[in-house]
Amino acid sequence: MPADVISLVRGPGLRYRPGLSRLPAGRRGADLARHRPDVLLTRTVPDAAEAAAWRRATARDAPLVVILVAPDADGGREGAGEPAPDAVDVADAHLTVVHLTDRAATGRELYARALALAELRWLTAVTAPTLSSRLAAVRPRRGSVALVGAGVVNLITALRLLRSGHRVTVYDSAPDPRSGAHWTAYGASRGGGDGRMFTLTETDGYHGNATTGPVPFLRPLKDNGWCLAEPSALGEEELGWVRDSARIPPWLARAYTDDILLLNRLSQPLWNELLSTEQELARDVGLREGILRLYTDPAGLRAQIARQQALGAAHRVLSPEQVAHGYPALSHTHTAGVLAGGIEVTGFTVQIHSFLARLIGLLEQEGAQFHWERPVEGLHTDANGLPDGLRCAEGPVRADHYVLSPGAYGGELLHGTAAHGLIHGVVGVWLTLPNPLPRLLNSLKISRSGHVAEDTNVTVTTAPDGTPSLVVGSGYGWTGADPAHIDPAQLDALHTAVEDTAALFFPEAFEEARADGLLERSKRHCVRPWTASSLPVLEIAPNAHGGLVVVTGGHNTGGFAQAPVVAQAVATAVHGEAHPMHVRYHPDRLRMFYRNQ
Repeated sequence: MPADVISLVRGPGLRYRPGLSRLPAGRRGADLARHRPDVLLTRTVPDAAEAAAWRRATARDAPLVVILVAPDADGGREGAGEPAPDAVDVADAHLTVVHLTDRAATGRELYARALALAELRWLTAVTAPTLSSRLAAVRPRRGSVALVGAGVVNLITALRLLRSGHRVTVYDSAPDPRSGAHWTAYGASRGGGDGRMFTLTETDGYHGNATTGPVPFLRPLKDNGWCLAEPSALGEEELGWVRDSARIPPWLARAYTDDILLLNRLSQPLWNELLSTEQELARDVGLREGILRLYTDPAGLRAQIARQQALGAAHRVLSPEQVAHGYPALSHTHTAGVLAGGIEVTGFTVQIHSFLARLIGLLEQEGAQFHWERPVEGLHTDANGLPDGLRCAEGPVRADHYVLSPGAYGGELLHGTAAHGLIHGVVGVWLTLPNPLPRLLNSLKISRSGHVAEDTNVTVTTAPDGTPSLVVGSGYGWTGADPAHIDPAQLDALHTAVEDTAALFFPEAFEEARADGLLERSKRHCVRPWTASSLPVLEIAPNAHGGLVVVTGGHNTGGFAQAPVVAQAVATAVHGEAHPMHVRYHPDRLRMFYRNQ
């Protein structure tokens, strides 16, 4: 192997055997039997005797995967890239051979892709039988569905289920979002600022890098970290969650991110369809097409140009002069030397509070039932431990299927599910500014590399009294497993960081908001659901009466962006059909890679 590949193939879960291909056939089979790998990355297909020795050393039905890696430029056999055999000549239905054909990749990149393919194919082989049997057993395919949680993801899911012929009932512990209750009474969708954004990278992977190390969940904000919780509130569950996040190897982190971005791309046409067919949802909700991404760091700009272009999201790359000319509201950023440049990308924003009100009204009009201020304590189980209802103070609630999407507030609700303990809270903070002349007409994403408020969304909105406004949201503040564990001093520091970005990019609007009290009045925060792997969760489990319990969550900053594709994945599940999300967002994906170690 090239020298830069060797570090890639060493680490937890990997065993590097460079001399294996040079051993005689009998020795190779014995080596496979001794080490019992789940997946073999090789340049040649094992022969029948080698495969049989490998199989005899493993569990009878354990899936085994062979990834045939094309040789790199340093040499290799003739015919690299030719189709590989579909199976080894051995009576083993559980052994799969996959040929990685990627002539553009060599060296480290080739092996990173091979490892990612290996992990996904093995994950698929392990999970497919159980998922298939659960989906095949679903009865009835259309019936009653009880949904817990009235955030935007579950509400879009409820609409999809209604349109698919199901009877829908929604339970939420918060008041009706249209009631005007204080923002602290709600979760992230209604409790946060009045703006949400769709872009092709809105749901993303957050894994740190080789320079800065893993995401600093335990480091306080004053040291440029993410920890917003009081240290005394963090226990072994939190520390284990942080360890899981830190030990993900770079190639696997990139594979997770690629899967997240795939689901973003699948969500885009679903959003287009939803807003065109459900025209009520697009009316008077501040829908604005087109996003301008701004960067203060030239290296960050260059990296994002390549990334956005690779995704097909970039429309135009702008110099600071072009930003100033095309967006007069930002002209001072060029004069002040703040900007490295910008990228116009695919995306849109809405005023989420108005959007939620219209969505709930549409659901009610179509027959959905809502129970506000009705906490669900957990899953009610039968004598065999299978869920047979929702546990509420008034008694169990029963339906054919149950969909749980509690955001960062799962707690005991998710007890007994595979998702229990996976989802922690990460705080984002919000403020509102006026949008004076010359007005900003497009919503923004602002990137300030190394800043506490590194990524900021600025949504062009209209206040309830009709005043043109800007809703500014940013910040990463980890709370641990309990979203209420927030250190007030650290929260103030996060607000200060977001105010610093607002003052830098909108100095006149910021001063006006501070002078008339809008800045202080508009301060709020929400707690977003986050996983250690950055992979959202889609869990499918059976219930006691032939239906399903489905858990969705952990979408970090992108629940709104992925809401339609989550809804699609839930609807296909309760119809007994497969969806790419079922495997890619499997709740045990990271645990299976590490074998629960």
